[in-house]
Amino acid sequence: MSALSSFKQYFSEASLSSIYQDSVSLSPATGIDNLTHKNFWPILHRQISITSRKALNGKYEFTKYKLKLISKGRGKSPREISIPTIRDRLALKALCKFLFDNYKEDLAFELPQPMVARALKIIESNTYTGFIKLDVENFYPSINHTELTKSLRRKTRSARIIGLIQKAISTPTVSEPSETGKNNTKGIPQGLSISNVLAAIYLSGIDKKYNSKENLSYFRYVDDVFILCQYDEIQEISNSISKDFKKLGLTVHPPQLNGSKSVYGRITEPFDYLGYHFHNSRVSAREGSIRKLKESLVSIFSAYKYSKNKSINFLQWRLNLRITGCVFKNKGKGWLFFFAEINDETLLHNLDRYVLHLISRFNLPLTPKKFVRTFFELKHHRYSNNYIPNFDNFTIPQMSSVLTEYFGKNIDNLHPEQIKHEFERRINKQAKELLTDIQDFHYSG
Repeated sequence: MSALSSFKQYFSEASLSSIYQDSVSLSPATGIDNLTHKNFWPILHRQISITSRKALNGKYEFTKYKLKLISKGRGKSPREISIPTIRDRLALKALCKFLFDNYKEDLAFELPQPMVARALKIIESNTYTGFIKLDVENFYPSINHTELTKSLRRKTRSARIIGLIQKAISTPTVSEPSETGKNNTKGIPQGLSISNVLAAIYLSGIDKKYNSKENLSYFRYVDDVFILCQYDEIQEISNSISKDFKKLGLTVHPPQLNGSKSVYGRITEPFDYLGYHFHNSRVSAREGSIRKLKESLVSIFSAYKYSKNKSINFLQWRLNLRITGCVFKNKGKGWLFFFAEINDETLLHNLDRYVLHLISRFNLPLTPKKFVRTFFELKHHRYSNNYIPNFDNFTIPQMSSVLTEYFGKNIDNLHPEQIKHEFERRINKQAKELLTDIQDFHYSG
């Protein structure tokens, strides 16, 4: 199928309707127009028709994105997130699916878990003596639009497709509806469904070059590059890859022996990558990742303590969900799903003891699930156990039970499709909360 035929398929009214129901309708976020799904539903079919027609004839225009700031910690500038309107989110999701489908052969998309497993296997083989960890400075805001367009045109020459992508990345992000906002001439807004795939297309040439080299093992996750090589070749490899990034208008922090951004060292020395902590054959979670998880556990108890309508059932349900994670929309969500490649059993026992400490501290009658048991189930029965909830398999009666028992929702007058929507909307929110512990790694599940 040609790129244009694929584009037409994804932007057909039937496809857009399916995309809205499956993903867009679950997000409560509102764009700069403050239009909610409740207000969008009555005009849904008309908006789908408009989106399809204008995207296919090259006349679709994006509304300015709403700015949201996310703290990256004390002393650091916040991450700027762009939030589209509901209609734009629909168009962007369709565009994202098109990009994945048409550029998948050129992309080196790999989730952190298999990357870490592959890296550990290579480390244990004693093939290399050194490592390089490179961080790209100000990655998304530095992406050059002209260079990105060149990369996109390797697969499609369609002016309407390229034009829609260019409009999506040049649309300004503002704090208030009245702000004029200048069009972006550089960078990709963060937070859009197309952001990661466009970044991957932008770096596909570098990925191919270094994945094909026989004297090193190359890993990249978003803007974090990790290389295993011989210690005496570190300088040469670092200089080479820095030059390649510079050609694309990107700056790599110079690697230092004890650097905070980019670092190099001997493979026998401890180092961190993607939130994991490596030390010889031991793989654990980085201290900051453990701290974030503990803070999120405390927040669950604090929310209960200060809530007006205290529900011990909801508290235990939320606590268990934070411990086990879940499967939702065919994806594993949660801390242990992300850190599934650790082999530090002591950490898991310590986390279980920490949960018991919190229960004692808040003096509550809870019997929580266990991190140790969850890890075992993930390793041996990942998608075939009853310990970790798989919300994709829930029946309407099970959905109804969750809505009434834990969320206090009256479902007497709801038909099955409404029950399913209410259930998925609430689970989607809980699943997003599970990812706050690992958001620094751009993980989208």
